Amino acid sequence: MAHIAYIDHSYHKKTLSNNFLSDMLRNRGNIIDIFWDESWNNKPAIPFNLVKNYDLVIMFQCRCSSKEKYYRKLHPNVIYIPMLDSYNIQKGPKKHKGNIWEPFQGCKIINFSTAMHAISTSFGLQSFYVKYYQQPINTLLPIDAPRGFFWLRNENHVSWSLIKTLIYNTHFESFHLHLAPDPESPEPSLPNIEDKNKFNMKTTNWFEDKQDFLNVLNNSNIYFAPRREEGIGQSFLEAMTRGQCVVAPDNGTMNEYILHGVNGLLYNQNNPEPLDFTNFLELGKMAKQSAAIGYERWLSMEDKLEEFILTPSSKLYHGYYQHVPIIPSRIRIKRNLKKIYIIKKTKRFWLLLWKFLK
Repeated sequence: MAHIAYIDHSYHKKTLSNNFLSDMLRNRGNIIDIFWDESWNNKPAIPFNLVKNYDLVIMFQCRCSSKEKYYRKLHPNVIYIPMLDSYNIQKGPKKHKGNIWEPFQGCKIINFSTAMHAISTSFGLQSFYVKYYQQPINTLLPIDAPRGFFWLRNENHVSWSLIKTLIYNTHFESFHLHLAPDPESPEPSLPNIEDKNKFNMKTTNWFEDKQDFLNVLNNSNIYFAPRREEGIGQSFLEAMTRGQCVVAPDNGTMNEYILHGVNGLLYNQNNPEPLDFTNFLELGKMAKQSAAIGYERWLSMEDKLEEFILTPSSKLYHGYYQHVPIIPSRIRIKRNLKKIYIIKKTKRFWLLLWKFLK
């Protein structure tokens, strides 16, 4: 049993989307104290001194503040859990991101994305990869005709105009558009009257009761993922578990769970084209089946995951090469500048001597 400090992104305080890990550890007899990080909201990060006396420190999509550069020097067992959507990988290698991982040399990483697992291990970090799935849901969905659901959360991620392109050639018996954008997202472009009539559309802005929201979801058999990229993707995972045909951008983590034309539909967000929804019911059944198999695999990995979490970092790194800092220290920079100055000074001396002798 361990007493664990669990630092989580405060946005999840509302959704509780990351509770699956803390609940798993708590159900196994560990004591969990949750600290909500507000640094994303221009507030101070959780100071490491506040959690240094715990048996284990877990940072989920956030970091503690400290004057020390390396967390391994502050505590023998620190775990960082990165989220794929925080790194904008789909935009390509615009800059080197080694400085992101530098403070976690000698610490442990838990990854729920194969892409993030590959990146973190490439920097020599001890990473545990596991694919999370939700518990299966027994839900009876309509099977008469395509019925869509899309929550427009951010115009810059997935817009209505993009969805309209994907479904343009398909007759929808109904289409529910939930208009509740995330904070600070741009003003969305809304469907016109022709769109509403063509796709038999209903719109909502708010649900007083969560059950009303679930009733709308359960009346849909095609689910459109609302983001271009996900850290884990609890909303589309729930849709798969429900047995809906998930339609998502061909980005992580959606393309790590969905095989196009087998258990869902993926599309190129930069060049969207109308999709074929002919087999939407079969795709939904396969989504539910793959989610059920994945959930059993998740349960079978819990023992190994807990062992990785509770094992001190020093034990996992014992005998492994510790790579040198990616970012040179100030001392090294000064030393290199001094060498450059001496070399330039020497070259100047010989150049002057050559001119004099000549």
